[in-house]
Amino acid sequence: MARQAVARFMKYRNVGETEAIRDLINALKEIQPKEDDQRYIDYLRRSGRDKEADKLVGKNSNLKEDVDDEDDVDAKAIKAAKGARGKHKKLDLAIKALKSISTEMKSLARKYSAGDEAEKEKIKNILRTKTPQKKELESLVAKLEKDVV
Repeated sequence: MARQAVARFMKYRNVGETEAIRDLINALKEIQPKEDDQRYIDYLRRSGRDKEADKLVGKNSNLKEDVDDEDDVDAKAIKAAKGARGKHKKLDLAIKALKSISTEMKSLARKYSAGDEAEKEKIKNILRTKTPQKKELESLVAKLEKDVV
């Protein structure tokens, strides 16, 4: 279940595995029952993770007591995650297309070195048409990456 949660964080937040794990740990800290907080803090200190324990102590002193506020924050977070779900789809598709055309062009380059003159000319013509397509995809990926950040 933890791996699935990490995978979902990676997918919906478009982050790497390390950051997704950190997000999951932080989420678990948020929902941890208060009576277990001191035991968890003690565990962190015994494990030599004093900084994490100090952060948790500071966070617990500032936790909101109102469940309605927490539910509202959760609802907003879920809405934001759902809203961001499709925003990176264009970028993902553009990256996939760019990788595909790059792989195809590399394969053609290998065939070029092994081919005869007639085949080399055909490959050159194919590469001449694919090069502008690749450049267009590269600029699209750059633009979409800029929009994401």
